[in-house]
Amino acid sequence: MYKNGTTNIYDVLDIFNSIIPTMKFTMEDEKESKINFIDITISQEENNISFNIYRKPTTTDTIIPNDSCNPQEHKLAAIRYLTNRMETYNLNVNNKEKEANTIKQILYNNKKIISHH
Repeated sequence: MYKNGTTNIYDVLDIFNSIIPTMKFTMEDEKESKINFIDITISQEENNISFNIYRKPTTTDTIIPNDSCNPQEHKLAAIRYLTNRMETYNLNVNNKEKEANTIKQILYNNKKIISHH
């Protein structure tokens, strides 16, 4: 049984990894009061937590360009995904604004909008 402060989390990880030898569990440590989980960064600030969109360092901003010969619904899928994620996740005002600017830059880089402000 897990007991906060007395259970060694690395022992628990070893137990998990011994159950199914073909499956490997890993653990990421919190750094600078932040941890990445799937596509979000969870930050601890004083007595609160905040969320931000996480992108791997190798992420590119490439989506289907507007001038390609792909169907329109395929061109719009990435835009819907990016904006839906921004609106659905509980981002604070600053992180939402930062994400909106990132999406605008992605759209500009992929010829989805005419001008960049």
